[in-house]
Amino acid sequence: MALMGRVRVGTCAVALAASLLGIQATGAQAQVPPSCDASSYSLTLQSLTGPQRADLVIRITTTVPGCELPETLSAQVTLLPFRGAPAKTLTFDDVPSPGGAATVNIGRVPRLRRVRASVSFGPQIVLTGQVRTLLKPDLVLTRAYTSRSVLLGRPFFVVAIVQERTKDVGLTAIVTVSAGGAPLATQEVTVAARRRVVVQIPVSLTELGRIRLTVTVTPSAPVETTLKNNTRRTTVETTEFRLQESATLVQSFAGYGGQFNHHVYAAISRSVGVTDDNVGDMERKMRALHPEFSRIFFTGAAFNDADRMQSFVRTVQLAQSTGTMINITWQGGTLNVANGTIPKFANVLIDLVRNRGITNLRWLTLQNEPNRTRITMQAYEAQYRALDPYIQSIRGQVKYMGGDLVRSPDVGAPNQEAWFQYLATNMADILDAYSIHVFWDYWDTQKLVDRLTEVRAIVDALPEGARKPLYVAEYGVRGLRKFNDLPAGDPGVWEDGTPITQTNVSAFQHAWFDVLAARLGYTGTSKWDSYFGKYDNGTQAYFMIGSPTNGWPLYPLYNFVHLLTSTVKRDWRTVNVDGVPDSSRLLAAYVGKKGEHTIVGLDTAGAQLNALSDTQVMYTLGGLAPSQRFHLAVWNEAGDGVIGPSKIVTSDAFGVVTFASPLHGVFALTTLRLA
Repeated sequence: MALMGRVRVGTCAVALAASLLGIQATGAQAQVPPSCDASSYSLTLQSLTGPQRADLVIRITTTVPGCELPETLSAQVTLLPFRGAPAKTLTFDDVPSPGGAATVNIGRVPRLRRVRASVSFGPQIVLTGQVRTLLKPDLVLTRAYTSRSVLLGRPFFVVAIVQERTKDVGLTAIVTVSAGGAPLATQEVTVAARRRVVVQIPVSLTELGRIRLTVTVTPSAPVETTLKNNTRRTTVETTEFRLQESATLVQSFAGYGGQFNHHVYAAISRSVGVTDDNVGDMERKMRALHPEFSRIFFTGAAFNDADRMQSFVRTVQLAQSTGTMINITWQGGTLNVANGTIPKFANVLIDLVRNRGITNLRWLTLQNEPNRTRITMQAYEAQYRALDPYIQSIRGQVKYMGGDLVRSPDVGAPNQEAWFQYLATNMADILDAYSIHVFWDYWDTQKLVDRLTEVRAIVDALPEGARKPLYVAEYGVRGLRKFNDLPAGDPGVWEDGTPITQTNVSAFQHAWFDVLAARLGYTGTSKWDSYFGKYDNGTQAYFMIGSPTNGWPLYPLYNFVHLLTSTVKRDWRTVNVDGVPDSSRLLAAYVGKKGEHTIVGLDTAGAQLNALSDTQVMYTLGGLAPSQRFHLAVWNEAGDGVIGPSKIVTSDAFGVVTFASPLHGVFALTTLRLA
């Protein structure tokens, strides 16, 4: 509403000028020092008209120190003749003018009619001016919107589209975002006539759930045509996690799998219970697992041992039948042209592809954990370059993976960073990927975090052209090496003497590793290892399918890996999941080529639990499609190391799902249909 003093109406411009000479300052006007006169002040007028009335905006300013602006003023306003209408005079007394600004209602005035005003205040200070009447501005908040879901406590943008729809005058205004009557953020905006401005106001919310936001545009001066179109409302839902589907971490994920023991069909394994009659059970279980990225050793001893050679070939054929992508790794030892090992090894590889139909042989690695052997980096490089001419006929199918690096300063291993630098500097032209190995004690989970993050940082720091996809070719959990003061074997036991591979703790920590690896942009992981068998005369019982003498039993890790391979498919993208800070909950997300979605997650606080917990962990996840059905499956839901029955969870209208998983469990939320 315009500010008004006492108003009188006249019809003669001459009378207006005469009356101005007799105007005296009223008691509420500024006490202008004698040294301040009309030359110490300036007057700005703005006549703005709308459907109901016109307002004359009066602004008095000064640049002279000590000259105060009036708190009240008087004005005589003349509407000059216009299109046959006579002049009209209005007189205003005692008009409040805080800061030297006042607005008076001058009635109905058509656009372009000239208005003259004489403004007085103080002891005989009179300022005059003239202005053409223009249309009042009309700011319209045409739209206000934000994301359907946002992270709790994390800044996000509310977008306001403000338009000035009249043609004469722009306006400055304040855009305010509030919730429940409390302002959350403000931002100034200036909109020119007939223009539109898009403004982004950063806001953060600290309350979980749906929150209705009010967005208001408040003009800097009360001269708008109407304020009825200055407010919009929008609703947002705050969550603890949010899928960022556009933030791709790995464009083509290789998936999850495990090591296939190449001696399972050889005499060394037959001596401990593997037979042609019972091995079929293991084979069926491996095919049911559907591994996606797996590794197989080849040892030079097979060149002169037909039994071990047939076991190797049969193992590769088993891997092919499961559908997994295969990495064959030259296990160790001398590999060169002079002793014939390179031509022989090349013939084995070519035979697999050309004569035995092994279409899934995609990767080749030379030397297992070379940075803990005596081989030099130069000799390591020389082996790849010497082999390459011999396998050119299959190089369109088979790529080179280099590294298989470990960090074991306790055994004097060379610095893995130096090896990565060498691979990047000298072998980037021949290698297509890098690989590492990671093993940790179940009570030292910080090591799995450190290894994955440090290697990721090393590779990210390499020159751009030398950065390669990063794989984990071996990983596993170790337990106590002694129990009741007796050796417990490799990989050790849980605190009650149970082999660590048979525990829920081991499977849970593998899950932690897999989820974190996906979040850090690793392309694939192959667990050490898949099933019972003998590599050598030692004991390495890391498998997830137990001994044939016990019926090839499935350990908890097998069931967890099955959850992964059932819900995450090869060649999907891994994408980021943003989350609230300082949370022990960890989520990884995967998106299929046809829009399939899977999110796998856990609470790392459950990493030492080998039994049931009463704690149910809540998850609120946004960034999903609204009203979308998901299947929720939880590994170890009942504390039995198996996958519990799946449930249907549907996202709400804001694309948010809320569900619970036990502290000792690992969940998979997927759009895929589960058996």
